[in-house]
Amino acid sequence: MTDTRKENCPIHGDYSARVNAETGRWTRCWGCVEAEIQAQEAQDRQREKAAEAGQVLAQLLDSSGMEGRMLRASFESYEARTPAQAAVLTACKAFAESVDLDGGRNLWLIGPPGTGKTHLGSAIVSHLIRERGIPAAIYSAREIVRLLRATWGRNRDEDAETESEVIDRLGEIGLLVLDEVGVGFDKEAERTQILDVIDRRYKLGRPTVVLSNLHAKDVKPVLGPRAFDRLRDGAEMHICAWESHRKENR
Repeated sequence: MTDTRKENCPIHGDYSARVNAETGRWTRCWGCVEAEIQAQEAQDRQREKAAEAGQVLAQLLDSSGMEGRMLRASFESYEARTPAQAAVLTACKAFAESVDLDGGRNLWLIGPPGTGKTHLGSAIVSHLIRERGIPAAIYSAREIVRLLRATWGRNRDEDAETESEVIDRLGEIGLLVLDEVGVGFDKEAERTQILDVIDRRYKLGRPTVVLSNLHAKDVKPVLGPRAFDRLRDGAEMHICAWESHRKENR
């Protein structure tokens, strides 16, 4: 016959404890044991969710177009030394925190090389991915052209993207930062390829950020009137007219 005795749990009250014939130990309050099991299961679920979130984050960053220093770019690491820089930084933060994926808002950063436009563009992408879990990417106009041309090979890997798949991916992604608009980009075929991506984003109302070293009036002939009009629709423009950080660091 199994030995039993009355025990009292300060949390769950009286219970009947039994002795384990092999270990000689008395059984604990089942309510406490069940609570510990539930707590352990909850911790396991949290770890699984954290692991899944880490995998999703890694995948989003891997497909963001960012590499090297771009992956380390953030709003906090951007040095705003003048009121004008601080104003643009604040505008970029506000855009990243509030932009909707179908609201048709665009952002332009125009100014000479070295003024931190790519840093801010990368920070916007990083914020959307890390803080909002939204797919985002930054590519130069030339990189997009190369991505599209890379699909033209006849002996293409079966797993490689087709041209239409690249257009859909870049056209549908939550946010796209289009960098270096105007650099080595002057052929009609290239304009048509970029237009396909921009046109897809325009139809879906996806936000796009334009970074260019050109004056705003000079961007239109580079992109072409249709792409220019779509990107200017619903856009706020900021001029980055301060000295190059690169000159200061020489």
